[in-house]
Amino acid sequence: MTLLSSRSSNSKSQDADHLARIAIVGRGFTGIMTAIALFKRVDRPFHLVMFDPRAKIDIGEGISQPASTVLTSRVRDLSVDPELPDDFRRWLETDDTWRDRLISDPAGLEHAFVPGEIFSTYVYKRFAEALADRPDVIVQFGSDTVTAIDRHLDGGYSVFLGAEQRTRFDAVFLATGYGMRENSDTAPAGGAQSAVVIGGGIHAVDRALGLLADAKISHVTLISESGFLPQSHAPAAVGAIVTDQPMPGTLRGAFRFLREAAGKADLEGSGWQGIMNGFRSRARDLWAGLTPEERARFKRHVKAIYDSHRNRLPPEHYQRLHHAIASGAIAVRKGKVNCIATNGVLFSGPAGLEVLPADLTIDCRFRPSGTDSPLVRSLIVAGLATRDELEIGIVVDECGRTKASALHGLFAMGPLGLGSLPDIDLVPQIVVQSHAAASLLNSWIGDVAKSAARRQSL
Repeated sequence: MTLLSSRSSNSKSQDADHLARIAIVGRGFTGIMTAIALFKRVDRPFHLVMFDPRAKIDIGEGISQPASTVLTSRVRDLSVDPELPDDFRRWLETDDTWRDRLISDPAGLEHAFVPGEIFSTYVYKRFAEALADRPDVIVQFGSDTVTAIDRHLDGGYSVFLGAEQRTRFDAVFLATGYGMRENSDTAPAGGAQSAVVIGGGIHAVDRALGLLADAKISHVTLISESGFLPQSHAPAAVGAIVTDQPMPGTLRGAFRFLREAAGKADLEGSGWQGIMNGFRSRARDLWAGLTPEERARFKRHVKAIYDSHRNRLPPEHYQRLHHAIASGAIAVRKGKVNCIATNGVLFSGPAGLEVLPADLTIDCRFRPSGTDSPLVRSLIVAGLATRDELEIGIVVDECGRTKASALHGLFAMGPLGLGSLPDIDLVPQIVVQSHAAASLLNSWIGDVAKSAARRQSL
């Protein structure tokens, strides 16, 4: 386990026994962002352990696949500091490595879409700076796989590493996509000319366009279960347009309201994106007021349409996608994949069951964490968490707390809370949530530190 701190090793060992212990499970963007927020918001010393079986800190992987893919959020929306919304843009303007690779007009830089590798460099630099400002904090990187979490007899939580080993922590942040998304490739050893990409979201489109750009794949079949694909960002960034009219409190009424407002905006030439941004800013209140029946109806009939309009492609990528579709390089099929084999997939479409042959198959589907992840299942069995009604994550509050009315110190950050908090899988929302969670933790971590000192003295 790698340990980072500016103090001597002897003082580290002695101090760690008296410090509040915090675990972050996952070192993608959400995990690194949570650590940055803890460094900035928690004003007492603490001992932080960041678990991830991957050998290196890979921020870009938490944003887009692969890391060199252009991100789907604009520069203006990618600051890691909610109090400095232009921090990323200012860093780009002053960094010699990246400045010349981007557009030359600083006035237009906030509208740009940048490669994931650039954003990864920025996030890691801010992480290193925030850590350097906290010589009173001990940080360790563990390569162990966290298999389960349960309550500890002395308070706090037991984090299980493998079948037997377990470690006690006062607070745990789940910042992981364990089981939530898997990009699995099945390809013959001799190479491939045709491919099937399963999924209708941004990651699936990324992979399909990337395969064609490599010039090794001549044709891609893109399978979208709903038939919907991501829409395009506006040519220039637009803010949230919120009308003065009250939004209906029912699912049917709310989306009729959205369609009418977006249609009017299109006729006026302002585009639907600003209307959608305004709708998203009110989506959490709407979701909280829906009945269980309406939430189930949203999952069945509306979610795919909603996701295709909130998760958008940069205009250039949207044009590339539809040019590839028009030219026949990408064929879009609506239906469900029943089975993946080495030479293709078994596919259920409007015409019934059929086999789609392919040399290469890539699965980019979003997988429900509640059923696919042993870690999440352990939380549910222990009564520490509840699956959301969409069955894609854990019920959380705005700060990411699970079972917020009964528990302290257990958080499910970012995409794990997507079924409770619309848009919590996007960078700006993850940044705000991380800082809110760290501020909340700071309000009671003093009591945790006192308890740790009492346990040590016994």
